[in-house]
Amino acid sequence: MTIEAIVLDLDGTTLNEINTVNETLIQYIGELRERGKLVFIATGRTLEELKDVVPSHMLVDAMVTANGMSAFIEGNQIIEHALPPQLVERLVAKAGAEEMYYEVHPNDGARMTLKKDKGYMVKQGMVQKPATVEENEWLSRQEAMEGKIKWVEQMDTDSVAKIYFFSNDIHTMEKWIAELEWIKKEHAFTTASSTHHNVEVTVEGVSKATGVQILLKHFQVEPQNILAVGDGENDLPLFKFAGRCIAMKNATDLVKEQADEVTEYSYREDGLYRFLKGKFQ
Repeated sequence: MTIEAIVLDLDGTTLNEINTVNETLIQYIGELRERGKLVFIATGRTLEELKDVVPSHMLVDAMVTANGMSAFIEGNQIIEHALPPQLVERLVAKAGAEEMYYEVHPNDGARMTLKKDKGYMVKQGMVQKPATVEENEWLSRQEAMEGKIKWVEQMDTDSVAKIYFFSNDIHTMEKWIAELEWIKKEHAFTTASSTHHNVEVTVEGVSKATGVQILLKHFQVEPQNILAVGDGENDLPLFKFAGRCIAMKNATDLVKEQADEVTEYSYREDGLYRFLKGKFQ
């Protein structure tokens, strides 16, 4: 099998524990592209969030953002989906009533949360980091509350790419995901989790996989000729059709079970660079 394109998740894969990209990896991605390999990013982050962590000198051929809600080739947007406004309103109201941490991410602009919900969200962020929450996700939540979130009196529900939910407690998140499944019976949408502490809501039938499939058509690459690397359950739709699937050492057990291979090193240990270097040397 010839690998023509490499698809990389961001959090827990390309990014390290402080949500930056190691220079060793940036340089090697450049080398791979010079050797004719296509490199795509496929992330749950929106473009706005991606810009916060991916340096401008890290060049890739295309990007799928917000779990497939948008896609970009050479900076040009080729896909844009949006959640139904009535669904956004319902989920925001429910999150506020149950004091669930949430962020509404528009296709363009800063993430939003209702100002009336700021009190309980800040309070949740003031506790000591739970042992089961990874450093990178905890850091992202702290940064969000310290300046990334736009606290609004009224939610703008037009052109929303995704809604992100987070809980310090795994059991609370499991209960919330179960409640979302019930709501799906009335309003169709897709849910995807990158860790046990979060879940994201996007348009029905949209995933990293649907976005990457469009990229493959553009670049005339067959699915069996791509290598996908990830660590979360939101990578599984992509794993189902990629020719080769790689789970990071820090991936969830479910992801590891469905991967062809598991990296020897984690995202904290420059694991993606070490894997790619060994694979394509």
